[in-house]
Amino acid sequence: MCASNEVISCAILIFLGSQLVGGSDLPLKCATGLITGRLGSSVVLPCWLSPPLDVKAMEIRWYRPDQYSTPVLLYLNHKVMTDLQKERYRNRTSLSLREENSAGLKGGDVSLELKNLNMGDRGTFHCFVSGDKAYGSCTLTLNLTALGSSPVLSLQPQGDQVNVTCRSCGWLPKPRVEWKLSEQKIPGPGGLLFSQEGELTCVQSWVLLSPSRSGPITCSISLPGGEEKDGHVDIQNILCLKHGGGPWKAISAVSTLAAVALAAISIYFYRKYKTGYTAVKKGQEAEETAYPNPNMEELRKAAVSITLDDTRTCPGLMVKNKLVRDKEGVADTHREPGFPYHLSVYGRNSFSSGRAYWEVGLISPNIPPKTSWLIGVTKASNDFTENKHDDMTPSKGFWFLYLSKQTGLRVNTEPEISLPLVSRPESVGVLLDYDQGELSFYNVKEGICLVTMKTKFQGQVLPMFNPGIGDEAPLKILDTAGPSAVPAEGASSPTDNSVKIP
Repeated sequence: MCASNEVISCAILIFLGSQLVGGSDLPLKCATGLITGRLGSSVVLPCWLSPPLDVKAMEIRWYRPDQYSTPVLLYLNHKVMTDLQKERYRNRTSLSLREENSAGLKGGDVSLELKNLNMGDRGTFHCFVSGDKAYGSCTLTLNLTALGSSPVLSLQPQGDQVNVTCRSCGWLPKPRVEWKLSEQKIPGPGGLLFSQEGELTCVQSWVLLSPSRSGPITCSISLPGGEEKDGHVDIQNILCLKHGGGPWKAISAVSTLAAVALAAISIYFYRKYKTGYTAVKKGQEAEETAYPNPNMEELRKAAVSITLDDTRTCPGLMVKNKLVRDKEGVADTHREPGFPYHLSVYGRNSFSSGRAYWEVGLISPNIPPKTSWLIGVTKASNDFTENKHDDMTPSKGFWFLYLSKQTGLRVNTEPEISLPLVSRPESVGVLLDYDQGELSFYNVKEGICLVTMKTKFQGQVLPMFNPGIGDEAPLKILDTAGPSAVPAEGASSPTDNSVKIP
């Protein structure tokens, strides 16, 4: 009797097992609701058997609607098969774990990891598992988001106010914009525009503020889920630059990174083009007071003779005496988007104190002014060939003004500030006041200050030049040094050529 009962129990277990494995369906489950991934990153699409069942000997197939025969991923005969896999998913997919304590295939976890997400990955995915006699399937939907670029702020005088504009691209879905002044929300922007860049969204917003308003102005651009990127700017009182630049509105551009870095950047720009300026006192109406433009001859009293260092240059540059330009064909081979920051050359002169002034020519006879260039200074220890654009910031020891065909005139603050450009400069003057922590740029022909960066220099700094690509005109170091100038010595390294100006 006992043996007979054991046989019956055994038969029941065999029957139940056959119902689980040999029935019409496997108990396959997919995550419910939208699965959201970030454009360019990775995501796991959860799919599993419940109750758990070892699927190592089964077929696992992930595919898109109506694409069963060209799967996203196919696991068969204990391995991933790539022969039938859709080309666009090769090297981007793998079986993964839906949670850390998952037992993987042994526990019925057949989740898919999809890497380097792109816009074509949005939509429905089918998860299919098949045994000898049973199968199961379920579907889930993948949604994508994209966190756009860091906002770029630009400032433009507009009557007695300052137009602060915030721009950013690369968002998905359409973001929202919020302005704050000293952490207090500004009710409603002055303007808001959206545009499409492919399938991603660009946004531009602006506010009009009095130059007497103090405190940080913040432009926050965010996704519906709360992820955001901020840009900050501080409009301060008009200042008279000590080197004769006249009064300029001071704008301090800061970000979370810059706030903790040594480089606190102050930006000065002119209010009225080439004419007088208006002094504004905090809490008062504007007083009409005219100030002179910079005295260029006074600036030239601090002139130095800059020599280009052809021993530290990019192979794509041609350096001859005081001229530098891109070599023939470089414009055709430069396929990276944006400005070619690596095409830079240093000056042999290094500075660790005092004041120094030099001028850079951006035009040649019968040739229009250059459309792209970069002029500034850098820490002597920096190597531009090893730095990406994101690393070329004041907190990393780079300070420069640059003109790009794509983005216009900008200064490399954190975040970058876009400056108003009436006409392309024919020559740019650079005044380095090491002790005061100021680097100023001038439109020499018009006799105006374009911008002043205020920071704290440490160690030796070198002049830095980049001619851009594709222009007919080269970039030329002009001879502005008079009898009082400090000439560059013929040393082969910046360390041996430190110039100190009394």
